[in-house]
Amino acid sequence: MAKYHFLLIVSLSFLLSGMKTPAAGAPFVPKIDSIQVVFDGRQLILPGESFHIGIVSYYKNGKVKKTVGFDGGSVWWWNYKVEVSGGADFGGRILVNEELAPPKGKYIGIKAWPRKQPEKAKELLLPLNYETKIKYRATVAFDKSPGSQIKGELVTEFNNGDKRIYTNLRNSKESANFRFYTKGGAWRNGKFTIDPDFMKIDSHRASLVIRSLQNRSVTDTFSVLLDYKHAYDLQFSGSSGMSGFSGTNGGSGFPGSNGGNGQNGEYGSDGPDLGVWVDLYRDSVLNCDLLYVYAQNSFTGEEYRYLVNPDGGRLTVNSRGGSGGVGGSGGNGGDGSSGSDGRKWTETRTEKKIVQKPVTKKVTKKQKKKVTNADGKEVEVDEDVEVDEVVMVDVEIDVDVNVEVQGPGGDGGDGGYGGTGGLGGEGGYGGNITLYFTDDALPFQQLFVAHSEGGSGGMNGNGGSGGNGGSGGNGNPNGSSGSSGQHGPSAMGWADNGQSGQIIIKPTEEFFFYTTKESASER
Repeated sequence: MAKYHFLLIVSLSFLLSGMKTPAAGAPFVPKIDSIQVVFDGRQLILPGESFHIGIVSYYKNGKVKKTVGFDGGSVWWWNYKVEVSGGADFGGRILVNEELAPPKGKYIGIKAWPRKQPEKAKELLLPLNYETKIKYRATVAFDKSPGSQIKGELVTEFNNGDKRIYTNLRNSKESANFRFYTKGGAWRNGKFTIDPDFMKIDSHRASLVIRSLQNRSVTDTFSVLLDYKHAYDLQFSGSSGMSGFSGTNGGSGFPGSNGGNGQNGEYGSDGPDLGVWVDLYRDSVLNCDLLYVYAQNSFTGEEYRYLVNPDGGRLTVNSRGGSGGVGGSGGNGGDGSSGSDGRKWTETRTEKKIVQKPVTKKVTKKQKKKVTNADGKEVEVDEDVEVDEVVMVDVEIDVDVNVEVQGPGGDGGDGGYGGTGGLGGEGGYGGNITLYFTDDALPFQQLFVAHSEGGSGGMNGNGGSGGNGGSGGNGNPNGSSGSSGQHGPSAMGWADNGQSGQIIIKPTEEFFFYTTKESASER
């Protein structure tokens, strides 16, 4: 063991003799000769956003070390101090102040140095990026017609060649750096909607103008020349009838009360009568024939106007009667009350009872007795002796006892009758539709489809359930249970549907004169 210790001490001494001895009281730390602040130019520097930098340190012993985040980087950021002019540092992530918008012509300054070697500081002055081009493009197919919604995305290009695509323009964060102006439409919820009234669209063209707030000289105009090749749908319906209220449930009692009757459903109202006028004209802007359509609700006087391209457009008109209301269900009959228990009382009665009592009796018993016989000898003989003996005998006596007596139980109450289910309301009539065509529009009659349907009848209500009969009361004898109430009557199925209206075709004179009204709105 002593030899082992000796070899260990010698080995350590040899190893220590080959090492350089540091200055007393201070560990050896290699010195940084210089640093470099590194920035990847493919990153965008924009107000309110962040980008990353790195630091490469060159040591006097020839070693090179990088901050974490670089390939092979291992040096933590707390070894360096970083000052930012126009932003803030978060461990190599530089956040640019929002106040630097718009960014064109502005810079952000960065100064960094090793925490214990401020004389090695390096500075970096970086220009902010800005948009040089923006482009709005539709991402889904759409009809070039009034009322169409156009969902799209915004492609932006920056002065460093980088591009961004904003796909969710409903998100306020993505659309915050842009303003949207419309002509012949509206910008709502991240979509461009063409005005549904073609009279408010100038020269059949709706436009969306987008302006960048980061560089106000950059704009884009998304323009749609309408072709009116759309399947228009004009739907009307009478209001539905109110459903009948259900009957009230009967209360419990003796007997249970009857359930109330369900109300009948109301009739559906009739669909409105409609007039539709169609005229053909030659449009000089689009250089094609268009069908001008004017429709009116005769019940309300409300007007509707359409332009329909015979090459791909069409119009469907429907006037449907309102649905009848559902009949109310009958109320349930009340349950009959339980019969009362029979009255109880106590009576005193005299009853015969057998008990045992002690009685003294004369009883003859044999006893041994010694006598002298004829030979003069003493012998034992049996002798009858009468003695008194107490024995238990059965004796019948009269005793008074208390007896609990119960009268007959009361009968249970009958259950109430269920209420009658209400009848469903009949459906309303479909409206009459009259289509008027000028001579030159009549050849396109097949593009206009009219439907008039009666409303569906309401379902009849169910009858209420009869109440349960009450149970008879306990007693001697028990009471009879009450009879259950009868279920309320109900009509199966539905009420009648309303009748369809008439579809009428009539001629009319030329009537259309086309005017436009320009409208522009900012959102």
